[in-house]
Amino acid sequence: MSLKPLLLGAVAGIAAIGAAQAADLPMTKGEAVEYVKVCSAFGPGFFYIPGTDTCLKIGGEIRADYRVFGGDSGYRLVGSNNTQRLRSAKFGRNDDRSAFNTQGRIWFDARTETEWGLLRSYFQINADSHPISSQGRGGTYNGNRFSIDKAFIQFGGLTAGYAHSFFGFYDNDFGDTIWAPYYAESNTVNLLAYTAEFGGGFKATLSIEDGRDHRVDNWIGTALLQAVASQPGAGAVSIGRYQGGQQVPDVVAQLRFDQSWGSLAVQGALHQLRTATETTLTAGGTTQTLTIGHDDKWGYAVGGSALIKLPFIDGGHFVVEGQYAKGALDYLGANNAFFGTGPGDLFPTIGTGQVVTSNGTSKGWSIVAELGGNITPVLNANLVGSYIDMKGDNLLSQFDYSAKEYTIAGNLTYTIVKGLTVAGEVAYTHSKVELSNANQSLGASASAWQTGVRLKRTF
Repeated sequence: MSLKPLLLGAVAGIAAIGAAQAADLPMTKGEAVEYVKVCSAFGPGFFYIPGTDTCLKIGGEIRADYRVFGGDSGYRLVGSNNTQRLRSAKFGRNDDRSAFNTQGRIWFDARTETEWGLLRSYFQINADSHPISSQGRGGTYNGNRFSIDKAFIQFGGLTAGYAHSFFGFYDNDFGDTIWAPYYAESNTVNLLAYTAEFGGGFKATLSIEDGRDHRVDNWIGTALLQAVASQPGAGAVSIGRYQGGQQVPDVVAQLRFDQSWGSLAVQGALHQLRTATETTLTAGGTTQTLTIGHDDKWGYAVGGSALIKLPFIDGGHFVVEGQYAKGALDYLGANNAFFGTGPGDLFPTIGTGQVVTSNGTSKGWSIVAELGGNITPVLNANLVGSYIDMKGDNLLSQFDYSAKEYTIAGNLTYTIVKGLTVAGEVAYTHSKVELSNANQSLGASASAWQTGVRLKRTF
């Protein structure tokens, strides 16, 4: 037999055996790849989290700030005990005339439609390279800092977590200054709120908010406290904690009306005031401990907001918000005061020796207005003016105290390319304080300006 037919037959036999064995093996194929899908239900930028029906949007910003300051840095007391005079203080060698900061922001917005309504969770964290103080030029070079900006859950009309207070809407919806202060409720607080919508643009919100987030505890500015303590030229003056622990949280309510032409809102808040058991008073290098008699009081705030849209300007708007408060100055924006001269919510009025036996509550009002819009498709402009007036009567049975402050600011923002803007702002702030009684009056004014540039990349 020829060798060639024999080899061919052997190969054919082996191939037939392999084919038979392969027929007995299970069929396999590559696993399907699950791609990220765009979610269009909530606007651009959302995508489905793989394997779920939850839509997620991730965004962020980088802000590079360059600022310059001028004018007065605060107040100082001059003269002797017999001739006390309060004067504005110019910048010293320890004050910053310029300050830079870079801030990074990142946020996560997750939304799911359920049979009970929208389920949403939102989280934002901010990171600053060297935060600039509220006055900007305090001479302290702060280190890196991370902070939670927002962290809340929404389910139908329920809002729970760390969110903007429901008192007013100017700061949350507008507040279009870059750095300049304005006087309105601007706190992010821990809260539990419910919003009911009635149709026709009407909705009402009842919010239970942590009162500790709404406190103004320092009852007078440093230089002014020196004057009250009759220690002109003394070193740093400070007071310890004056308010006690929280017993009842703040109750905030708002009724809002939204239409195509704008919005209207009225709001109110109740704020409990409880004294601490004692506090410390440091002046002239001496620290005293003052015992505070038990005292419970209630503070309150009421306000109104109005927005008018300007249809002849792209994004054009005029918005105004005003409020009155007694014993609840945070709702006026007192913590935003540029010179830090506002009284606290609660202060001592009558004392015997080292014991405070009676306390008073401060009062005041504030207003903020903004006019803005897009001058061109790439140029936005805003003009903001704000005023605050705060008073405390019969302070330490000696003085009536008042602090007034206003700020005017204007800014322009130019869009270089989509997501990249450069903005400039100029702001002027004027303050006036006065301590007076039947025998004397200590009063002074201070003014400051600030300007700067911000580069911002949004993604």
